[in-house]
Amino acid sequence: MENVDLPIGQVPIEKDKLQIYGLSFQFPITSKLEFNPKFKRDAGDVAVKSPDKANVFVSWGDLDKVIKKAPTIQDHAKFSLDRVKKSVQGKMTTLETKEITINGHDAVFNHVKIEVPRRGLFGKGQIQDVRSVHLHCDRTKRFFVIYATATEATAQAQASTMQEIVETMQCHGI
Repeated sequence: MENVDLPIGQVPIEKDKLQIYGLSFQFPITSKLEFNPKFKRDAGDVAVKSPDKANVFVSWGDLDKVIKKAPTIQDHAKFSLDRVKKSVQGKMTTLETKEITINGHDAVFNHVKIEVPRRGLFGKGQIQDVRSVHLHCDRTKRFFVIYATATEATAQAQASTMQEIVETMQCHGI
């Protein structure tokens, strides 16, 4: 098991393990898994949902398709963040970007803050904490994205769950 050194720290929690289609990772035993009903080996996603609404998503898809739009993991990560920024139409501030290693592959970790403007006359603006990890696995010909969008109240719990998933993720057998 590799230590990817995300900036969260170690938190001892009882864990469970998901292993499917050559992908595996550990997650807190208190979490519930929800699968996209259309998922398959080539493409899909699973939500790791904690009781306190701190959800982390693991998605995968055809590497050849994503490389046409974004040839490198850095391009892929930037493309994804740009889509998030457009969808919420807010000011995005990069808190951290770094390259890490997962299962022998280079990966990109991003942590940004998005100030979502208020909606309507009485709406209130909101701060969203967004963390993502992008990984390209040439052995399985799949890309993987692990991401979490949190409010300030759930950011730390999500960060802890995300770190656990990233540290234990195997995108292919040894």
